[in-house]
Amino acid sequence: MRVAVTGGIACGKSLVGACLGRQGFAVCEADELAHLAMEPGRPAFADVVAHFGSGILGADGLIDRNAFGRRVFGCREDLDVLNAAVHPHVIAAWQNWLKECGKEFAAAAVIVPLLYEAQQGVAWDAVICVAAPQRDQLRRLRERGLSGDEALLRIESQLPLARKVELADYVVVNTGAEAALEKQVTMVAKAILKR
Repeated sequence: MRVAVTGGIACGKSLVGACLGRQGFAVCEADELAHLAMEPGRPAFADVVAHFGSGILGADGLIDRNAFGRRVFGCREDLDVLNAAVHPHVIAAWQNWLKECGKEFAAAAVIVPLLYEAQQGVAWDAVICVAAPQRDQLRRLRERGLSGDEALLRIESQLPLARKVELADYVVVNTGAEAALEKQVTMVAKAILKR
């Protein structure tokens, strides 16, 4: 079973991934694949630096993700260029990962925050959307060091959460109560594995 986990920023997708892992799913994070793709010598690094310039690099020669994030989330065109450079590499990486998982696991989940934005909402056995009230998203993003304005920009850069909920096969709501989230994910995982 191939499962995509999506949802809004700071809704708890990684927590849901951890819950699925406890249910026997193999779990992969697309964000980690994106970070790998943007390391020096990796596929997207040269394209991103060529477009945005060496000013996005820190003293260590790596892309300064905090400064770069502030730049791209403040400009829709820059964000689109970044996504166009990185998404193909990330998609290819998770497809390869899924092929390998199929040899070992009955079910595999890929956490893809921008699933619908990247036009990748099909070809899954199930899609789980993780939702949370916007006030919780904003609070969690502020706890990560973003200002209120930066947090709102990141939320607004994605497809509205209500639309992701409509498109998904299953929805879990993360209000911060881990036991309640675990219970929801367990029920969803059992339903998926019965399909």
